[in-house]
Amino acid sequence: MAIHKIPAQFLCFGRRTFSYGSIRCSSSEPSMPPCDFVPEKYQGISYDDAMKVRSKNLTPALLTFYKKPVMINQGHMQWLWDIHGNRYLDLFAGIVTVSVGHCHPKVTKAAEKQMRKLWHTTNIYLHPAIHEYAEKLVAKLPGDLKVVYFTNSGSEANDLALLMARMYTGTFEALSLR
Repeated sequence: MAIHKIPAQFLCFGRRTFSYGSIRCSSSEPSMPPCDFVPEKYQGISYDDAMKVRSKNLTPALLTFYKKPVMINQGHMQWLWDIHGNRYLDLFAGIVTVSVGHCHPKVTKAAEKQMRKLWHTTNIYLHPAIHEYAEKLVAKLPGDLKVVYFTNSGSEANDLALLMARMYTGTFEALSLR
């Protein structure tokens, strides 16, 4: 019979104490790595007032999934801070933050630069930035993939994918998995 020695670090999870053979393990939750970013002190609406506004003035379809949801005040890269200054590792993310993190300095600088020139214009007019970006992007694509279609959300991208599939196949049937 082979006996395998399991290192204690693989046995310790969360706030549990247990034994494995002669190893006794007592652990606490792991600490987060250091972060030199200091969030601004929160000075906005109180948690209770926010919950009242949410129940009175926001659609019930805007779900929180928690009885007492965290009220996030600020984000930086992969970190989030609540209104009390507690730091969280953002494993959920959201639109765009999945790829670049919250308030990524390079992205923030580029957005600020553009917003100082022009916030928005309709696509019935020309704007140099979209053409410059398209040209740089298609230069990286393989083979005959030389046309891009920009969307502003995953929902728009899904709508576009369905439209393109319908145009290509001539059918309106689609299968969607959740």
